[in-house]
Amino acid sequence: MKCRQCGAWNQAYLPKCVKCGAPLFGNTQKPRAWEDAMHEKKPSLQITQFDEHDDLSAAPQTPQEENFDPDRVDRADLTDEIETLKRRREEGAQRIAQMKEQAERVRKSIRSAQIIRPVPEADDMPASYAGDSAAIRRRQQRQQERYAAEEEADLKEEAPVPGETPQNDNEYGYFGDPSFEQPIAYDDDDPHAPIFYDGYTPESGDQGALTDDEYMPRRVQNRAVREELYESASARHKRRRPAIMLLKLFALLVCCAAMGAGGVLIARHFVLSQGMQMREDNETSIEVVETTSEDGHPAHTITIYGRENATVYLREMQTSYVIADGKVSITVPDYMWYDTESSTFATPVETDTMDVTITPYIRYSQEGDQYQLEPIEYTVDVPLSPIRLINPATAYAEVGVSIFEVRINVELGSTVVIDGTNVSTLIRAETGNVSKNVQVLPVGDNTISISVKSKYCRENKMEVTLHRPAQEIPLELDATVIVEWNYEPITEEKYNAATDEEKQEMNIPSISGTTLPGADITVEFPHWNLQLDKTTGKFSFTPLFSTLGDNDVVIRASYEGMADSVITHTVYYMPNADIYTRKAWDLDSQYTDLLNYIDMRRGTIYVGTGTIQRIISTAPQMAIMNIGTDDFEKLVMIENSSKTTWVEGTRYRVYGDAYGLYNTMPRLTVRYTYLEE
Repeated sequence: MKCRQCGAWNQAYLPKCVKCGAPLFGNTQKPRAWEDAMHEKKPSLQITQFDEHDDLSAAPQTPQEENFDPDRVDRADLTDEIETLKRRREEGAQRIAQMKEQAERVRKSIRSAQIIRPVPEADDMPASYAGDSAAIRRRQQRQQERYAAEEEADLKEEAPVPGETPQNDNEYGYFGDPSFEQPIAYDDDDPHAPIFYDGYTPESGDQGALTDDEYMPRRVQNRAVREELYESASARHKRRRPAIMLLKLFALLVCCAAMGAGGVLIARHFVLSQGMQMREDNETSIEVVETTSEDGHPAHTITIYGRENATVYLREMQTSYVIADGKVSITVPDYMWYDTESSTFATPVETDTMDVTITPYIRYSQEGDQYQLEPIEYTVDVPLSPIRLINPATAYAEVGVSIFEVRINVELGSTVVIDGTNVSTLIRAETGNVSKNVQVLPVGDNTISISVKSKYCRENKMEVTLHRPAQEIPLELDATVIVEWNYEPITEEKYNAATDEEKQEMNIPSISGTTLPGADITVEFPHWNLQLDKTTGKFSFTPLFSTLGDNDVVIRASYEGMADSVITHTVYYMPNADIYTRKAWDLDSQYTDLLNYIDMRRGTIYVGTGTIQRIISTAPQMAIMNIGTDDFEKLVMIENSSKTTWVEGTRYRVYGDAYGLYNTMPRLTVRYTYLEE
């Protein structure tokens, strides 16, 4: 039986079309006899009787099914199954709705479809055919009339049975009423059959969506139609040619105007930029002078030449200057770049030098634009805040006291912190010395931190290590013990020969301390008059100094069954100037002799007058002095152990003792320094 909906042939006993699902009318075949027999068949009944005397114990017992216990049901699995069923039901409803929507779009597409009539192939045309389009249209009309007649016959043949109500909507099959919608069916094998097409393209998500090649209709591709289409297109193009020419001409004029305007703007910018550059080159120049100072401090003078009354702005300094007499000179102190206490533009640094960049701008009038000049770059020296150790003389010292006085020399107005305490207010105005008593524990090394920040200098930090070894036997010197001796030494013979009045007038050095009661004291240094009180542990003695400079006095305490305690106390021995300078030889006249016999002259006192040419180091201060003339130099390497700080380029008279050689120059340790006018 042929389906009215899609035209497919089906078996006569089928109630619906296997291709589109539409109902097939006219199927009056009755069910077979065996089918009715199956429905009429009833189940058989078998009865089994048992006697009351029968032994039923041996009979197999049918296991009874366990009672259903709702408390033992896994409610989580049951909930998951219910949720799965709900989800499948929702997905099925969505799928059915999607299928209905797709079927509705297909039905609407068929209603509005147009028929594209195929053109006969070349072998069906007469030999005299030369592309007559009218003949083609007549043939197409005849083909359409033939198909329409066949369709009417099929409709009469397959009319519905009276009294039967057709199905309008099957949830999973045909959508629509065939009594009202009777689509035209054609044989798919007929190459001349018309094709329905209304531009409908199924979406990618639709079921059974066809590809473009399968869905799009066959196009008319014969030569005659192509020529007809080409002739019609040519005619339309000829009619619109004047308008197209006018549009092209207008677009060309617009492009030319735009290119001209762009060229004018580019040329104007180039001319202005070149003019500004020439104006800067001809009227503005910068000169940096590095040999200047301000208030005794290093500075740089920047001179900018330019047009009269032009304004120069320095961005880093945030200051403007006006050019007068063709130039403006700006003196910039070096410390303003690194001294944060003196300048708001300073940046803290920890290096000896600092690179500076200044960006100048110039404006030639109040209403004019501001132009940037070439950046100014130079390097400034960053001086370190000076620190001179007085007590101890070196950064490492062994001490035998629990309270030690750390004394240093700094510039006036400096900020000084010793061992975490700010002692800036304790700086002596006449000498620049400042001191602080620190605690020294018998644990080995005791580190004392020192920080000095002088004006216009970067911060200087150093550490002093005071070594006091651990002791089993307590051994400690008095806090007032001498560390420097500036008098003429007194020998034991001289002391014994003196009268009582002379002994009272003598400046006798003495070292005293305390140890464990009952302990013995031994002094490993030339001395006399050792006194020890074993009940209290107090002791004292008089050292005999014979060597200029540092003298190490070793004191040992011993007790039976305990390790010895040892203290090394350093005393700087230097006779006063009246005594020391009397023994000085003239360095100028003895210069050659000192060079030739340096080993024999070691420790000999000399006096020389000259100019400090170069400072080599600051801690300790070492310099090269010329005691000769400009025509004939006599260079001496000198180490400063006096209380005067040398300044480069200053002339001094110095007294010192020979130490050795430094590169071909004699080396002296200066004890006293005097300024020469």
